[in-house]
Amino acid sequence: MRFWQSGRPLIFAHRGASMHAPENTLSAFRLALEMGADGIELDITPSADGVPMVIHDPTLERTTNGKGDVRQLSAAEIQRYDAGIKFGSKYAGERVPTLREVFEAFGNRTRYNLDMKTFYDADRPIVRTVLALIEEFQLVPYVLISSFSLDTLRWFTEESRRVRLGVLISQYTPHMLREDGRRWGIRYEALHPHHSLVDAAVIQQARRQRKKIVVWTVNDTARKRELTQLGVDAIITDDPVR
Repeated sequence: MRFWQSGRPLIFAHRGASMHAPENTLSAFRLALEMGADGIELDITPSADGVPMVIHDPTLERTTNGKGDVRQLSAAEIQRYDAGIKFGSKYAGERVPTLREVFEAFGNRTRYNLDMKTFYDADRPIVRTVLALIEEFQLVPYVLISSFSLDTLRWFTEESRRVRLGVLISQYTPHMLREDGRRWGIRYEALHPHHSLVDAAVIQQARRQRKKIVVWTVNDTARKRELTQLGVDAIITDDPVR
């Protein structure tokens, strides 16, 4: 399977089909694939014992019935809590999965966009762990690593020449789209701007630089259509139905 495709943008389910199931859970990822998503976007935060946990927030409170800082809890402690009950009783018993569990569940049946929530020097060891898992499951062709942290992307650049990388750009840092990315000291093939920053000029510049454009997070049908017509390479959405 080629990671990118021509003719239409890839659809990545943001934290799984998070409009319809509890975010960053196996149920949300499974539903996304059932709905026809080309890939799943998931967040990686390291636990205290160095396990890549699939959770967006630095703490447990919003998405689970637990409390505490993810980085100060072991993987086993994090998985004691319910990551589905807040979405509804139908999903009671869902746990915060590890990246290994996601790869075991879905293997090479989908593409992955791993959003690394790693912003501190102490997080660096998780880079090698993530790369080792990608290699173990033979998923290099299926994985795109992204992050708001240029330091994180530099760590991946230093550790691997094989895995593809993308630079996340928020609506609060539009200047990054105008910068010369060669100064960042990273090897990347995609820019991931907030969709509000993207117009025809941004697409044209990306094409001149031979970079892909992956936009987030787009739930409005008309905006999805507009971005498709502009020629973006992938759309991240909470609602992956086509």
